[in-house]
Amino acid sequence: MQGIIKNKLLSGIVLLALGILLVIAPAQALETYVRILGAIFLVGAALHIAGHFLAKKEDRAPLSLVLGVAAGLIGIFFVAAPGVVTGILPVIFGIVLILNSLLDLVIGVRLPSGKAMAVVLALIGIAAGVLILLHPNAIAHIITRIIGAGLIYEGAIGVFTAAIAHKAMKK
Repeated sequence: MQGIIKNKLLSGIVLLALGILLVIAPAQALETYVRILGAIFLVGAALHIAGHFLAKKEDRAPLSLVLGVAAGLIGIFFVAAPGVVTGILPVIFGIVLILNSLLDLVIGVRLPSGKAMAVVLALIGIAAGVLILLHPNAIAHIITRIIGAGLIYEGAIGVFTAAIAHKAMKK
């Protein structure tokens, strides 16, 4: 049980630190996460490419080599230009939200009952998508701060739980 308590305390502290970073410096935190994701892509690329060349000739699939190279290029782009990636993602999300909400609107208009609520929700989705497109960086930072606040909450609860459990174990 002591190991579980120590792990809970450690994870709580890590979540608190990550949450504080996301709240205080959302842009830098997002870029750091994109770079980490890029590094993960690079590791995956290296494994795909190495696996391709280490396999027997008859077992080699050209697709694995293509996937490895593609993952490598994505990884390099994410590591080299994280600001571009963080700038593109909210725009993509806004476009997807608008398109999905337009589909919801079409469905809502054709409903025999419950039409008003479906139409209102679809219009709210369209408005949110437009807002994201108009202010992509601000929306990304707001969402990042909300996630950070959630991590701070979860980290604080984890530290509190570990402290209570530790105190209970002593008794």
